Amino acid sequence: MLKRVLTIAIIMTGSVLLANAQTKDDFTPKKGDKSVSLNLGVGSFVGMEAPAPDLSTYNISAPQTSWFDKQLSLNFEFRWMFAKKWALKAMGGFSFKHNPEYKALPGNSTDGKFETGDIPDYNFVTSKDKIKYSIVLGAERFVKTKYDKLFFRYGGEFGFSYGKQEAKADDESYLGKSIGEAFGYRVAGVTGFDYFVSKALFISIEIRPIAYDYTVYNIRPQVGLKLLSSDTHGFDFLSNPMLKIGFRF
Repeated sequence: MLKRVLTIAIIMTGSVLLANAQTKDDFTPKKGDKSVSLNLGVGSFVGMEAPAPDLSTYNISAPQTSWFDKQLSLNFEFRWMFAKKWALKAMGGFSFKHNPEYKALPGNSTDGKFETGDIPDYNFVTSKDKIKYSIVLGAERFVKTKYDKLFFRYGGEFGFSYGKQEAKADDESYLGKSIGEAFGYRVAGVTGFDYFVSKALFISIEIRPIAYDYTVYNIRPQVGLKLLSSDTHGFDFLSNPMLKIGFRF
């Protein structure tokens, strides 16, 4: 009887230990795992405006991509464990906006003189098309911590962002489309932590210890004119913090 009890106790103890070991292993990122996440961060990419076509002088300054702007950023990320401890990732976003054109409506002022009761002139509303997108590719290595559900990771990423606005109106000042465009490149190191709430759900925090970016801003007020360009180089430290909520499958 005692032998039977001891045997059952050993089997139960072994089962519990095995279950605990399996539970720990279940949270470890494994080769072939895939995940998607929603990324909330602070930073900016490119901004641009199509210039008015009838100015006598044009001045521009290239935009900068910096988290110190405190501008909220939002994108999606896909991650794939291509090796035991290494993952490839891709994230980005896309936006398109269109403002329709409205023709000018003349009022009843005489020789440009406006009196009380006169109907004012309504100027034309410019037609504008704006497109913006960004894409980031990178690789990261996962490292176990002393906590079963918490993993440290580090790696690097390369990003490209682009924005363009075209403006056109049925007005003699517009000789074709006015264009403003900006694009930027970024290389950065990444480090962060992933905490697995369950086998499928995880929460992450990350930051870029060092990053280099290069941005260019171009404008062309009228078709046939040469581009007016400006560019900038930048270095950021401890920049672009992010909070991620994702699912592993």
